Amino acid sequence: MIRFISFTLLCFFSRLTFAAGENLKNDPAETWGWRTAMITSVMLTLATNPLHAQEYSVSIMDAKDVAGIKLGFRYHPDEQLLSFSGIRLNHYYLIAYNYWQEMNVDGQAGVMNAVEFIPVFRFNWGNRGFLSFAETSVGISAFSRTEYATKQFSTNFQFSNSLAFGGYVTPQTSWSFQLQHYSNNSIKLPNNGINFFNLNLAYQY
Repeated sequence: MIRFISFTLLCFFSRLTFAAGENLKNDPAETWGWRTAMITSVMLTLATNPLHAQEYSVSIMDAKDVAGIKLGFRYHPDEQLLSFSGIRLNHYYLIAYNYWQEMNVDGQAGVMNAVEFIPVFRFNWGNRGFLSFAETSVGISAFSRTEYATKQFSTNFQFSNSLAFGGYVTPQTSWSFQLQHYSNNSIKLPNNGINFFNLNLAYQY
């Protein structure tokens, strides 16, 4: 499990380093020091499951001029909601932390932090095959900033909507490819949302 987490996070930070050209490479040593400490702590948190989740997830996020990572705990209720024509509807709850970095902005000036709570509905049509489910969700999130990547969000509170499809690599490890949209649904204008394409990997404890 530790190797899985390490590989995923390594892929993310490799993208940040190379996609940003010299920006992140020029960050001072102490900045990379706290980044290393933060990632080590996150890895240990995921590995030890202090929140007693059934599953953890790591997501590589990509938007226009922005790369990010989402780290989450998933809680799966036991009940099945519906079953029809061989398709089973289940759901789970995701609690997640997001870290985004603008690719063309140095260090902390280009960082966004966000937390979210998302109920996710999963339509299963296979028995844990490589492509065996689709997901949809609407949840809530809180952004640390209201201006980011040339966008004006107007409110720290945001809705999160998503569509995804995926399946299983092993009986305990699932993947999904997701389109995720954040906006405040015009609670306050301007309402410049942001879209991400996410590759999600999840592991059942």
